[in-house]
Amino acid sequence: MNNISCKWNDENKKIECKLPITSPTSKVRVKSEGRIPKGTRQTKITAEDFIEWQISYKDKNGEPIELGEILRLACNNGLISKDDIFSLLERYKNFCTFDSNKDKFDVRRENSQEEFYGFKIYFEKTPILHLDIDDGCYIEMTLKHKQMAVGYQVMVYIYIPMKNVTPNLIGYTANRKQSVTWIPNKDHILGLLKAFLLASEDHRKDITNICKMLC
Repeated sequence: MNNISCKWNDENKKIECKLPITSPTSKVRVKSEGRIPKGTRQTKITAEDFIEWQISYKDKNGEPIELGEILRLACNNGLISKDDIFSLLERYKNFCTFDSNKDKFDVRRENSQEEFYGFKIYFEKTPILHLDIDDGCYIEMTLKHKQMAVGYQVMVYIYIPMKNVTPNLIGYTANRKQSVTWIPNKDHILGLLKAFLLASEDHRKDITNICKMLC
């Protein structure tokens, strides 16, 4: 999956993230009400649709990408102060993490007491941590099966209303290889930083080291 490009725009003094919304293998998808995947080339985009971005902070070589790059740009251009960053690191450095609190946060299987042609019906309940942002965006953490190992890992997503991006595609279908631009602000950045600090010990260690290196 390709990484999302995040760059500083000198003209408007803001960070711009270019999000592809038509690639089925991308870390970015459009979902109706943030839940149901939507084919944006076949179905018109509505005001109830959200972009789901499974955001990362480093690549396989340990280089900052996506949130890591956003943090670098924000610090270098005064969008966020070093005090903002390091006060958050200090506040959450000893907190219990999402993946370590097994008693409270674990994937559970429940018997519905129903059957389907002789098969008992079970449902798996996965905990989701949800953080609202004032402009309609929200951040979620959830547990997913590890692809190359046994157990679960925490995934961090940010959900962005389609009305918050440019160009405005509400009422239209997307073009082939359509991308939109989203501008993260201080609240988005600090919310995502907080999510990774609470996700797991590994995430906390990684994102703390990135902050110390970049800021």
